[in-house]
Amino acid sequence: MLGAVWRPADIDQFEAAVESGTLEERHDFDAKRQLPSNNKELAKDIAAMSTDGGSLIYGVGEDGNGHPRLLTPIELAGAAERIDQVAQHSVSGSLRLEFVHLRLPDRQDQGYLLVIVPASPEAPHQVTVGDDRRFYGRSDTGNRKLSEEEIARLYERRAGQRVDREELLREYISRSPFGEPTAGETGFLHAFVHPAPPDEELWDRAVSACGEEQILLKELRKATASAASARWGGTELSGAGNWRRRSADTWSLDSAGAQPSDDEEPGRAVRADLGLDGSGYLFYGGAAEVTQRNNGSPVFALFETGIALALAQFLGLAGGLYGAGGFYGPVDVGMAVTGIKGATSVRSLGKRYFQSPPYGEETASRTKRCDARELQERPQEVSQWLLSRLFKASLGRDFNPLSEE
Repeated sequence: MLGAVWRPADIDQFEAAVESGTLEERHDFDAKRQLPSNNKELAKDIAAMSTDGGSLIYGVGEDGNGHPRLLTPIELAGAAERIDQVAQHSVSGSLRLEFVHLRLPDRQDQGYLLVIVPASPEAPHQVTVGDDRRFYGRSDTGNRKLSEEEIARLYERRAGQRVDREELLREYISRSPFGEPTAGETGFLHAFVHPAPPDEELWDRAVSACGEEQILLKELRKATASAASARWGGTELSGAGNWRRRSADTWSLDSAGAQPSDDEEPGRAVRADLGLDGSGYLFYGGAAEVTQRNNGSPVFALFETGIALALAQFLGLAGGLYGAGGFYGPVDVGMAVTGIKGATSVRSLGKRYFQSPPYGEETASRTKRCDARELQERPQEVSQWLLSRLFKASLGRDFNPLSEE
């Protein structure tokens, strides 16, 4: 279950889980009465949990039988900062942790600290404090030193999970339902999300959390609307027809159905595929097309608002799946707007004193690695980062169409 992490909704749910005996220490969960005073021990906990992912909770002690049943709230001030410093300076590589503060209602300075440690694609991580220089993993009863064979397998896993995001983007572009855009007439947006490491159980966990698959699909549609409202105009992904099972391992929101019809216009097409492992692909055919100036003459125009809306909603869709399935690991994302050489920003049309220059390249693309949580909570920000260079080139200034309309 790489990347699967339990996250309580609030402090009441957490305390009830502890007192009822629901929580048990295992390879992906470890409870601590308090933060260790020794940074070396803290580094061991972080490095060990990063191998397969999981969570650490501080403020829960063991009863006489060794089970995590005792609520022992800790002082929260400075705790997360110390853990993060240890993760950055006492463990090799770069680890990004997430902290959830569960504060006591009557004592906001006290409570429980949940530390979410995503499965790291760069594992194993070596403990570098106190001349330890060892690699650690988890068993169901605690931390353990990794054997040479296990370390070798993790290095192999690391190599196998590294991806060339530009090559991955080219592979997704090849899935275009309309082939290549027509020069000077159409421009397409392609985008992808690709969890690292892959999580083959993600969809099943999300379905289990929602109760049934149809409820999950309904919630994912809602996630697109919450990521970016359609008040800006353009194509609304959440209204792109019904969910369809495109293949054994892919669900699709598709305005065109299983295959585009002969008379369908690319500019009206939008399609978002979600794989059961959390990977996804977006096609939006309305990135650029021929429209009319105020004087009636045709112009090949770039529609920044439609591009931004479609991309933000797609990233929000993926974030909804990651949230439902409890995935907190890193995700590779990327976008490409193709066929836009010669396109002029639609925002400059009809402007008396401003005319943007035609875009000079066939394609604008950008990729990055982010956290799954960013797509769940800030899909617009990720979308804007991916598109910012294109929009600055098309308008000559920084521009965010989803905040400036």
